[in-house]
Amino acid sequence: MRIGMNTKFGAILADLERLSSEITLNQLKLSSGKNFLRPSDDPPASVISLNYKQGIARIERYMRAIDEGYAFLKAQETTLANVEDLVARAKVLAIQAANATQDINARKATAEEIDHIVKSLLALANSQLGEKYLFGGQKTTGYPSGETPFKLVKETLPDGQVIERVIYHGSTEDFEIGYDKDMKMTLGENGQKVFMDSGIFETLLALKRTLLADNEIDYQKEQYNIQEFIEKLDQIYNHFAEKRGKIGAQMAHFETKKNLYEDFKQTLESNLGEVESADLAKLATRLQSLSIAYDAALRATALFADMSLAKYL
Repeated sequence: MRIGMNTKFGAILADLERLSSEITLNQLKLSSGKNFLRPSDDPPASVISLNYKQGIARIERYMRAIDEGYAFLKAQETTLANVEDLVARAKVLAIQAANATQDINARKATAEEIDHIVKSLLALANSQLGEKYLFGGQKTTGYPSGETPFKLVKETLPDGQVIERVIYHGSTEDFEIGYDKDMKMTLGENGQKVFMDSGIFETLLALKRTLLADNEIDYQKEQYNIQEFIEKLDQIYNHFAEKRGKIGAQMAHFETKKNLYEDFKQTLESNLGEVESADLAKLATRLQSLSIAYDAALRATALFADMSLAKYL
């Protein structure tokens, strides 16, 4: 069976096109440093590369969540440190008020400072990081205008006495943030557990009422009540110290987790580089071989064209 000239010429041209495509592909790999430019260039390696990239993306989401959570916990920890200072100051004032030498004016001045401490504590309880309340539990936002998680209200009793108390409008569920599918991290505790369960507000407001009453009829009874307040403030201080300690432990846990994930990410990135990075020396050698073959094919094509032309002369 004879093969026609057109068939032979077409085969040579097809070989030239193939060599040209391979040269172009190798040049692109050399310039990009990539082992493959399209998934079809190396399907198995493409699948492995995609898995590595998805793993890195998940780790980066987790690390962003850790950074956000750490900042939230740090703000809580700083806030509770300030709360501890105010509780310690309130205890000093209570000890001074228990002194029998204090007159009514001195006790009123002490009551006024206690009132300032209550307002400062209220402001701390309503602290925010950005637009999120630190101690609103799961309800970090979404309060009506003028409303906050903690609010001081005044109630008038039937006998005309005005009683102050703090109420909590936040969530009793702890604040959680998600970082991956069905994966969440809890950040500290809600305001009910941290502030309301401590009894801080009712204790200080009751201490203020006691100081303002200046019970001259039963002075020893008043002394006894103030001593109770001092003991209660010790318990409150320990309560906040415990909550602050838990937050510190969680922050340390986050730091450890972030370091582990940073190491894991570096490993995945290294593996990804090995899969995707081209062997430049091997590509250069391959490109040189292809160029030689291409030049030879061009010469063969030219020779074939001359022979075809001579046939018809």
